Amino acid sequence: MLAFNELTYRAEREQEVHRQARQAGQQAASEMERIIEGMDGLLTAVAAIPAVYNQDVAGCREALGAVAGSVNSIRTIFLLDTEGRIICDSSRAPEGLSMQDRSYFRDALTARGPTIGEYTDSRLSNSPVLPISKAVRNPDGSVKGVLATGVRLGWLGDRLRERGLPPGGAVTIADRNGVILARHPQGERFVGTRIPEPFLQLVKGSTPGTVEVLSQDGETRIIGYLPVDAAPRGLYVSAGLSKAEAFKSVNRASLVGLALVSLGALAAFAAAWFVGNAFIRRPLSRIITVLERWRSGAPRARTGMKATQGEVESVGQTVDDLLDELERRQAEATAAQRQSELLMRELSHRVKNTLTIVQAIARQTFGPHVDKNLSRTFTDRVVALAGTYDILLSSEHAGGDIEAVIATTLRPHQNLAARISLRGPRVALGSQAALALSMVIHELATNAIKYGALHDDDGTVTISWSVGDDEPQRVDLVWEERDGPAVTPPASEGFGSKLVRRAFPPQLEPAIELDYGATGLICRLAFAAEPVPAPIAA
Repeated sequence: MLAFNELTYRAEREQEVHRQARQAGQQAASEMERIIEGMDGLLTAVAAIPAVYNQDVAGCREALGAVAGSVNSIRTIFLLDTEGRIICDSSRAPEGLSMQDRSYFRDALTARGPTIGEYTDSRLSNSPVLPISKAVRNPDGSVKGVLATGVRLGWLGDRLRERGLPPGGAVTIADRNGVILARHPQGERFVGTRIPEPFLQLVKGSTPGTVEVLSQDGETRIIGYLPVDAAPRGLYVSAGLSKAEAFKSVNRASLVGLALVSLGALAAFAAAWFVGNAFIRRPLSRIITVLERWRSGAPRARTGMKATQGEVESVGQTVDDLLDELERRQAEATAAQRQSELLMRELSHRVKNTLTIVQAIARQTFGPHVDKNLSRTFTDRVVALAGTYDILLSSEHAGGDIEAVIATTLRPHQNLAARISLRGPRVALGSQAALALSMVIHELATNAIKYGALHDDDGTVTISWSVGDDEPQRVDLVWEERDGPAVTPPASEGFGSKLVRRAFPPQLEPAIELDYGATGLICRLAFAAEPVPAPIAA
């Protein structure tokens, strides 16, 4: 709003200054026109004096001397014949002095009224003047002579000073050639000099107008000007108003307005800061502090705010309610976890008891009828399965870490631990993958002890695994036997081989490759760590 008002007011003020400059120029031109009219009246009255009209030299000199002595604006007045020679004058010039070369004489011979000349250094007074001349005519209209005088430029400058100017203003009077006749201020500096070339177009213009210029004295002004073809004809008149002075009040008002707006803005910012600090920042800081304390281990930290105290305080109360709810749920979760751990321990105990019963039933059922090695193999398989359940039901290995599953499965063969190496990253397996892997590792270890690298004293087994970036995560596991007896593919697939190939359920997308090499078996196994989600039906 301030900028809009400023632009609007400045535009209106500029139009007003242009109007005032035009009026000032017209007033200066009117004053010059009155001076010219006064000179015209003076010449007309002098021409009517009988001694002057009849060209009586003695009487003419006396009359012209009396006139020149009584009129301050002129210093001399003289009568010329049609050839430009002085007949008589107020200063008793030498006989035969001619003014034929002067333009004001030549112009007066053809003009019907007064003629305004150019800047002239008078031959009679030896001072610069503005010549004004008028033809003296016979009753039939023919030219009898030319009566001429010169307005003193010093007197003209005094008139400009007397009329007064607004601060920073200027008035300039110039002849038809742009030579300055009078100027205020600094008339003594500019009188007799020519108006600069860029401004001569104003002197020779066809119509009055206004324009903003940088004057020769360095002041920027808006001037109203009248070219030489306007009244009074033959003179250029301009009056200028200082732009700085004209816009001083506007600039002062702008500064005051800007200062008030700035103070208002500072007051608003101060109020906003105080209000924001007191009613927003402090409560928010209090809320943030409580949340940080709660996160750092102070579960009872609360803001203590009430919704009735304000909008931010209602957020604080909501935070308190949320922390109370979180504390309640955390207590419930802790109790549930304890209950779950208790149930898991009980389940683990019952599963192991069940597997123990299964072992006892198997011994009682197959003892007299089944080979002891087969019975021991079955028992070992049940033990491996029980060990895997221990891992799955343990709170520390709830995810079924792959290394823990393999190590637990191989626990019955601790006497061979120095010849079996495990390496690979930590991978959490689902329950199906963990149970299947434990059965496969047990079978591979059993076969290695019976027929493979662990059958003699020199062989070793390396179990390595890696994981890819796919989702769900896939495990690539390699069982590699070295320095053992040569192995050959079995003639027929036994239960162990079937177990290795079929232990993993299809949803784990298993891929098994058995390589019977010269130094031992190499088993490459790939499977998903978690079950692959079933596709959504269209």
